[in-house]
Amino acid sequence: MKDEDLFKEFNLEQSKKEKERKIKFDFEFSDFKSVLYTGLFYLFGLFLGSYFYKITQFENIDKLLAPSSNDFLELFIANFCVYFSVFVLVVFLGFCLIGFPVVNAVPMTVGIFTGIKLAYYFVNYGVKGVGYSLIMIVPFSALFVTVIALTIEISTNLSQNIMDCTKNADLSENNVDIKDYTKKYLIYAVLILAVSAVNSVMTCLLYSVVTI
Repeated sequence: MKDEDLFKEFNLEQSKKEKERKIKFDFEFSDFKSVLYTGLFYLFGLFLGSYFYKITQFENIDKLLAPSSNDFLELFIANFCVYFSVFVLVVFLGFCLIGFPVVNAVPMTVGIFTGIKLAYYFVNYGVKGVGYSLIMIVPFSALFVTVIALTIEISTNLSQNIMDCTKNADLSENNVDIKDYTKKYLIYAVLILAVSAVNSVMTCLLYSVVTI
């Protein structure tokens, strides 16, 4: 009898541990699901962009991608306009009912343009292009995509909450705190500004060191 009781207790304990592991896995995956999706879509965009450049290699694309200035203010304005435009698009999709299904098109598009840029340097400048990309493109692209991934996570959550509001027709039950979302967006906007500034500074400092 005692052995049976011990066996039952052992089975109950094992079952409890399995449920805890399953809950823990579901919790962790749900926490990072949006960021993982953003990373996957970005990587897919990198592949598409590099492949597109490889099969086309238009001269007009080369002219657009070639570095043309090392002036800080000019670089900062250019970087900020591009980065902030993408950021604003992600924020806008957060306030749309259909925002959360299509928001992952943003990191894929960013990945396409980054892939084209990387392929440009790899194809045209060989080893120097690889070094230039590792120093000047990859780190800042990673920082930018990280900020965008965090912003996408907020926008996805907001868009889904707005969708729930329209379905239930009761704002009080869904508790969409716009002020809280706005505060988070402002924090990431400051990070976009910082990434633009650091990118511009590093480009100015390394422009003469890394000769393309």
